[in-house]
Amino acid sequence: MIPKFLLVSVLLVPSLLTARPVTVSDLMAVRTVVDVRISPDGERVAYVLSEPSLEENEHAASLYVVSSAGGPSRRLTYATRLFNRPLPRPELRWSPDGERISFLALVSELPQVMAMDAAGGEPRPLTSSPTGVARYEWSKDATRLAYVASEPEPEEETRQKQEKTFVIHAGRPGRPTRLFVQDVDGRAPRVVSPPEHYVSSLDWSPDGRTLAYSASALGEYLENWRSRIYTVSAEGGEPTVLVGRDGMNSEPRFSPDGRYVAFTSTGGVPRMISSPGLHLVSAEGGDPRPLAGEDTWVREVVWEPSGRSLLFIPNEATGRGGEHMFEQPIFRVELQGLEGKTEIVTKGAIVAFSLSSSRDGSRVAFRSVGPRDAGDVVLMDLKSGASRTLTNVNPELEALDIGSLEVLSWRSFDGMEIWGMLATPPGHRSGTRIPLVVYVHGGPIGGFTHGLFPQFMHRPGQIEPYPVEAFASAGIAVLMPMPRGGSGYGLEGFRKIVRSWGEGDYRDIMAGVDHLIERGLADPERLGVMGASYGGFMTNWIVTQTGRFKAASTAASISDIADLYYLSDAGEFTEEYFGLPWEEAALYDAHSPITHIEAVNTPLLIQHGENDRRVPVQQAEKFYRALRKLGKTVEMDTYPRGGHVNYEPRLEKAIMERNLEWFERWIGADPP
Repeated sequence: MIPKFLLVSVLLVPSLLTARPVTVSDLMAVRTVVDVRISPDGERVAYVLSEPSLEENEHAASLYVVSSAGGPSRRLTYATRLFNRPLPRPELRWSPDGERISFLALVSELPQVMAMDAAGGEPRPLTSSPTGVARYEWSKDATRLAYVASEPEPEEETRQKQEKTFVIHAGRPGRPTRLFVQDVDGRAPRVVSPPEHYVSSLDWSPDGRTLAYSASALGEYLENWRSRIYTVSAEGGEPTVLVGRDGMNSEPRFSPDGRYVAFTSTGGVPRMISSPGLHLVSAEGGDPRPLAGEDTWVREVVWEPSGRSLLFIPNEATGRGGEHMFEQPIFRVELQGLEGKTEIVTKGAIVAFSLSSSRDGSRVAFRSVGPRDAGDVVLMDLKSGASRTLTNVNPELEALDIGSLEVLSWRSFDGMEIWGMLATPPGHRSGTRIPLVVYVHGGPIGGFTHGLFPQFMHRPGQIEPYPVEAFASAGIAVLMPMPRGGSGYGLEGFRKIVRSWGEGDYRDIMAGVDHLIERGLADPERLGVMGASYGGFMTNWIVTQTGRFKAASTAASISDIADLYYLSDAGEFTEEYFGLPWEEAALYDAHSPITHIEAVNTPLLIQHGENDRRVPVQQAEKFYRALRKLGKTVEMDTYPRGGHVNYEPRLEKAIMERNLEWFERWIGADPP
């Protein structure tokens, strides 16, 4: 008879032998569910799957449908190219009668609304916009589409471009995005919004007579925080201001009875340092009222059929704090009192995206991401709370030896509790010191969530430059801190770094490093730090403040905050933190890494996209040139065609491999 302890060992050995370390190639093969829509009758769920293609150098997308009862998924598209520039954004919908599935696909290289029979068959285009469709919605009777598209280029501008006499005039607004209505039978579309409105989102009233839409006065980045909500007849005419207060007012959603419009709003605050919450206004107009508090950043909203409650998903991890700040559950808010009564309807540590509901509201479908996976399609019964996972889009993950993920906290210099996540190598023994890399998130208003790509689970995660799981398989732990200024601490937390980048947030991060050294996990002689965008700023800042890190990697990074104000397409946001650079020159200089460049002794890898408009490449070149002049150890890679984020799979793979190689060179350990 085999002893029980030996039997357990025998059963465990095969899995240990077959599991293998995670490589960058494994991460590049991960598929992402990018859109989920349940059918009106609740019996089927359509979803779009994104898969990186190194051969085509793009993120390819395909449409699938699966029964709500479970079973294998059926692929519906093959030759059709779902819109994927730069990443898949199919805007998947069911027609309200459930007969068709629609989506954005490329027709003559432009995104158009296409539809196909729900049972399968060849898709056909429903729109032929000369500039392509950005967003769209079906009317509730399934006879019309409303969509957002840019106005065509003026003939004079086209002629000037052909003759090479066209001049770009600074400050001139781009072509407006207009709202169009088109009968599904193919009759010519009609524009229903005025040219001075840059439309961004829309919804139909239940009776099909009215459209609500959000729009700003200019198409510039910061105008997102200065948008209003309008209503207009579906036949056209003069629009009416429904919500005219200052700040961001967006994503209108009519209640099932048409009496109210729910929307996301910063509540009159026209600043980026804000938190768009869920608000409600009468469809006849009047004063809006908040439904969810100012610390809940809302993006996705679905009315329940009764009209007495809504489901929503928070964004930027502000829905919950403490140990739950890495989660993104689905909330329900009841329409009662001055503010709605809010409860969580999902269970467990999940990150939810792409929420949709059946017509009767009994079922919802969404993408659900767990701490150690990349997400799958989940069906949930709202009455019982029972849920079922309908897909397994990444079965290959079962063969990988994925490390452990721990949620932890520590006290910072002023007693504030700071939270973070720690990824450790598979099989790591407690008390064994190993190399540690600190991964600083972007933003500053940003953060991490559960999932294999902690900063980019809301998109195909391969755009993340730092392969956390590959680091763990190489024997390197990764600390992902959430310092003040970022998500998880509410609106007041955002404001804690006004006029003080690199002060409290820097000390929060270093307190986390000290905590892991005290725990006996981090080797103080093998520390690294990395980050992109604001995380790149913090990495640059950290290496000017301390020599404790033996290697650093910075991407899309800021070296001179004043230059960011002048050169970035969103540079005005620095004014919210520091004021105007010609009025606060000393403050800008004091908090810019370039000012303290002579203190750098850490080997630094700089990565930047040549076409980055958010943080122009001159920021990286400035830091690199100064470090070279000072004789410091520095290398710089500039990625052709790359922007603030790199979207080409070949570049994504090269960037991840470069970062892994860099830290293995300077602080690496033998893999577990």
